[in-house]
Amino acid sequence: MTAARNPEQRARFIRVTASDLDIAPEMAEQLLMLSEAARQHVRTGASDDDMTRGLLDALLDDDLCRHAWLVAAEGEVLWRSLMRSASPPRDVGPAVLLAVTLARRGAADEAMDLLIDVVRPGEFRPAAIEMLAELAEDAGRPLLAWSQVMRLGLAEPDREWGALRCVLGCSSRGQCERSRLAGAVHARWLRARLSRWSRRPWSGGDPDPASGAASGARTAEWRSAVGAYVAARRAVLPVGERELLEQWAQVERARITVMETSPWEGVVLDSGGDLRLVGWESSASSHLPVGSQLSCWVLPTLVAGEHLLVRWMVPTPW
Repeated sequence: MTAARNPEQRARFIRVTASDLDIAPEMAEQLLMLSEAARQHVRTGASDDDMTRGLLDALLDDDLCRHAWLVAAEGEVLWRSLMRSASPPRDVGPAVLLAVTLARRGAADEAMDLLIDVVRPGEFRPAAIEMLAELAEDAGRPLLAWSQVMRLGLAEPDREWGALRCVLGCSSRGQCERSRLAGAVHARWLRARLSRWSRRPWSGGDPDPASGAASGARTAEWRSAVGAYVAARRAVLPVGERELLEQWAQVERARITVMETSPWEGVVLDSGGDLRLVGWESSASSHLPVGSQLSCWVLPTLVAGEHLLVRWMVPTPW
């Protein structure tokens, strides 16, 4: 829709947006201003100097940029225009909105290149830095992603980026029990990325899986999430990871028996009588007694003979 809202519609936008995003009405008013400007630009194809200055001033607010995923898709042409007219650091805000728009329609490669250009030394814009970190992970560039995590001050132990830290800090040197199975380490990282994507509203994922759904419904949601993630990130996902994710989407729940267990890895016996070396999804699984029977998914990894045992397929907070 490109029509200007009437007063009643504007009031409703502010009320509903403030409630849905749990933000102050003043922030919702700023989002309304962005949306109305985008609609006007679509209708007229032009923006005056006063509007441009006002938008660039507003987009210096990182909180506004963080929530602007809600209206970003309305103004791709406008955000490009603002970027061309802005000098650093005022181009960062439009770049964030444009990157959201690009990433949500599958142009994650262009979105990442755009953010690399505007995330500069000496400037701290968390919305842009965090988005670049996530896109760099999805592109299989852990060093670039970790450099952004460090800029955010999250390099110390943190649940959100723990799988990335393990890939970079442990797997190549085998310094901890979690990292001994390189295939499982990578699979945990890939699943963490899928989980994060599904929970980020800017990414286009579906953050509301039905936690109480039946097993078949949960499996369908997992397959849907995998398919949507691959489609959204196909431009940057390494080929091997795309193929691995497509394999994951076909894996069925299995009954297994725990035969051996140690921190972060074990050996399980499947219903066909085959023994499989698995990495545990979390350290809690290593406390399962030998002989325990589980209904779970045993996911292949990029290393032949190694698997990742997953108790729940629907992406959940990592």
